[in-house]
Amino acid sequence: MTTHKVPIVYHQGYNIAFWHLEKVHPFDTQKYKRIQRILISTGIFDLNSFYEPSPPTQVDLANLHSTQYLDSLNSSSQLQKILEVPFVAMLPHVLLKKKILDPMLLQTGGSVLSAELALEYGWGINLGGGFHHAHHDGGGGFCVYADITLMVEKLLSKYPNKVSRIMIVDLDAHQGNGYERDLANNSKVHVVDAFNSHIFPQDDEAFAYTSTPIPLSTPDLRQDDKYLPLIQSNIFQSFHKFHPNFVIYNAGTDCLEGDPLGSMNLSSEAILKRDELVFRMAIDHGIPIAMVLSGGYQKKNAEIIASSILNLIKKFDLLGKCKKFGNSLNST
Repeated sequence: MTTHKVPIVYHQGYNIAFWHLEKVHPFDTQKYKRIQRILISTGIFDLNSFYEPSPPTQVDLANLHSTQYLDSLNSSSQLQKILEVPFVAMLPHVLLKKKILDPMLLQTGGSVLSAELALEYGWGINLGGGFHHAHHDGGGGFCVYADITLMVEKLLSKYPNKVSRIMIVDLDAHQGNGYERDLANNSKVHVVDAFNSHIFPQDDEAFAYTSTPIPLSTPDLRQDDKYLPLIQSNIFQSFHKFHPNFVIYNAGTDCLEGDPLGSMNLSSEAILKRDELVFRMAIDHGIPIAMVLSGGYQKKNAEIIASSILNLIKKFDLLGKCKKFGNSLNST
């Protein structure tokens, strides 16, 4: 068992559990806890192995989102539109804040912490986050806070001597239209986004801002044998063209076969290979990488995500990197 912290971020407050929400929305709101439990069950980790985040400050949120949008989150009907859960509109805001908004704020803080840890250790993983539909003026698709935009802004503003070119690799089945809108025409950011072009959000404006869009427009491109070579070639070409010094990886697993919202047909083996090729690109070049989990709407996702994390740890000796770099950041 590891006797020191590793750059994996988790908080028990991530999990959303009330009124059997999972029965009226396909999102597995408990997958974060399931992943942590699987990781601990290997005997490699214990409860003290993980970093715990704090939510963003009010100043952070005021800079991240418009006042009008933040004020709108006090409305249960507005949250119902973002979360796509009809009964939410009938619930008091105080309950929604405690049960939904606070967990999402913690996950947003976790995404930022995973990026900062990646600067220390070479890698970081948030067992949550990846709210890639949220942007400065709005949210949607179960995404309230724009954590990926906040990761970029924090890295560029706090660590200008370390981070000046950020590549975002988004392999969730859905288009990452939120941060794409926020970061439009930002020359310090290069976005590689592979997505099923026949499902939500089909945002043409965001598409125009994407550096390397990979619309998976035909069924064969959404299967292992065509998908993996396509992803690899586009990521590596973009990497060598842009030369990033930080990678943010939005590792959605809603592209798994059987997912009710992703409508793709990747096997669990392809997910592991996909995650491995993204990490290999970064680690082989000594580039810090931060991974967030994003979408995934089946109970089996937690086990596959945990398996992928364990595979990455083994393939790239990630725990050895932790011992090398030490623990110069404290949990918050």
